[in-house]
Parts: sequence; structure tokens; C-alpha cells
Amino acid sequence: MPKGLLSPDKRIVIKIIPHDAASVYKLEVTHRHVAIGLTCVLAVVAALFFDHEVQVRAAEAQVKALQKVTTSQRQQLVNFSNQTNYMWRQLHQIQHENQVIRRLTATPAPHPPVGTAKQAKPFAMLAPEPVAVAPLPVAVVPMHAPPSPTLWAQVVALARAYQDSTVTFASESAQMSVLAIELDHTYSDALVLKGKALALAEARREEAMARQRALDAMPSIWPTEGSITGCFCYRSYPDREFHPGVDIVNDYGAPVYATASGTVILAGWDSGYGEKVEIDHGNGYVTWYGHNTELLVSAGQSVHKGELIARVGSTGFATGPHVHYEVLLNGTPVNPEPFLSGSVLPQLPQISS
Repeated sequence: MPKGLLSPDKRIVIKIIPHDAASVYKLEVTHRHVAIGLTCVLAVVAALFFDHEVQVRAAEAQVKALQKVTTSQRQQLVNFSNQTNYMWRQLHQIQHENQVIRRLTATPAPHPPVGTAKQAKPFAMLAPEPVAVAPLPVAVVPMHAPPSPTLWAQVVALARAYQDSTVTFASESAQMSVLAIELDHTYSDALVLKGKALALAEARREEAMARQRALDAMPSIWPTEGSITGCFCYRSYPDREFHPGVDIVNDYGAPVYATASGTVILAGWDSGYGEKVEIDHGNGYVTWYGHNTELLVSAGQSVHKGELIARVGSTGFATGPHVHYEVLLNGTPVNPEPFLSGSVLPQLPQISS
């Protein structure tokens, strides 16, 4: 620039001559005024650029804030959804167990299902999850001019994502409400079924004990090892008479066992039976064990099936060591051989359905 070009004393004259040249307009300014004007223009341009930069940075910060909130709230919704899924699975398991108990106890279902259970599925299969809260305001910073189209599109997309999805905290809360009702009914049902199951289990236990007592009280084992020589029949030796039991030959002093549980009503000498043990089994059955050499129980004593009660001998009217074994039902002798083979079983109690 030539020296003195912007000297404050020099002037710039601008003349405007209309077409008809009726008058001439003249504008005269100094170089100082021109400098001041240029400075003002540059200041205004700089201020507008700075304001635009501030708005762009504010928009970027808002996008990051929305992304952070979206991620946090989505994770909360993930946890919420997973929790409801887990609770539905637990509920289904309890309901299945209740159905099993209901079948065992023949108990009808107390109520129809309250609602359709939520189908558990991985959260990744869900649409992008919004939250049922007011979205953050997009235009937090006053904008004299919009930010770049890319940033604005991200802001709008994030804000819209909060509103357009079908799986929300509200929908999960509705599922939780249905779940709470189902849980209440199911737990109440479980308590009732538990009481019935316990009662049924107790009845089964008592039934098993009654069956075992009936089996224990039924003569069903051999009183001693050996072979049968005297039958339940008429015979001519050693006397002509009906023989009301069986004779089981074994070695002298061999063990004699109670063939069923019961109470000893006689343990002593009984004429031709010699040393005899008589046991009442409490179900109409009484068993006799005769010709023993030694008695190991006494009258009034309770004995168990298979318990040692005497030893084989030949006391009384006997021709050698053996056990005279007799079974009486309601006072009448019956053939002991079916009892020895186990073909006679008691009338076992049946639990009501």
C-alpha cells in the first residue's frame, strides 16, 4: 500500500450522477471512517462465527448427554426386563409343581389364569428400548441459527427413540402387575396344596405302617429249618386222629422263631404238646409251637416276626426232635403249609383316593 494511503486527513469522494444529470450527489468520507467501518464488519462476522461455534458444541454435548442417558436407562430396562423374565420362569416352575401336586392329590385348579404370561426372551431381541419418562429438551441452548444437519439429525433421532418403541418401563410395569397377581394366586394355591400334600403324605405313611403291621402280623415264615414229616390231615400213627398242624423235623436244640409279630399268651407245659409257646397276632390268627426243649419267652411278652422264642426238642408226646407248628384262625386250625409258602397274604388297608 502506498505510503499515506489511509492517512486520516485524506478523503475519498464518491459522486453519484443520475442519468438525467439534473443533480449530482457527492459522498465524502475520510480514510479513518473507512477503517472504522471495516473493523465493525469484521467484529460482527467474528461474533456470528463464535455464536455458531458455541451452538455446535452445545449440540454435540447434548447428543453425548442423550446417548449417555439412553445407554443408562436402556441398561435399567434390560435389568428390569430380565428380572420380570426370571420371575415369570420361577412362577411357571411353581405352577408346574402345583399341577403335579394337584394331580397327585386330585385337587381341581382354584382359578383360571389371570393373564397371558410374558414369554421370556433375550433382551437383544427387543426393539430399542425407550423409557417412560419425559425426554430431555433438545433446544437447551438458544439457537439463532441451527447447527449442522448431521448433529441436528442425531439429536432428533435420540429424542424420537424415547417415544417410538413398544417395550417401555410402562409395559414392563404392567407385566409386573400381572405377575404380582399371578404370584399371589399361585402362592395361595401352593399353601393349600402343601397342606393337602402333607396330609396325603401322612396318610400314605400311616398306610405304609398299617400295611407293614399287617404283614408283620401275618404268619408267613418257617418257624424253623427242616422238612415236614407230619401233615395237616387225618393219620393213623402214632394215633388215629386228625393232626391240626404240621411237624417240622430239625436237630435237637435248633432255633425256633416267631412266624409273625404278636403277644405271647402261653409259654409253658401243655400236656402232649410238651413245652409250648402260643402267640396271639391280634388279627384273628394264633400260632402254636410245641415239643420245645427250651422256652426263651414268657407270657405277656411282645415278640417280632423272626424273633427267637424257643429251641427244638421232643418234650410231650413226640417220637423225636421236631416242632409241632399250628395256625389257628378265629380259634379254628387251618393248614399251615400255604402260610409257609407265602401264598396267604393279609387284607392290606387301602388309602382313599
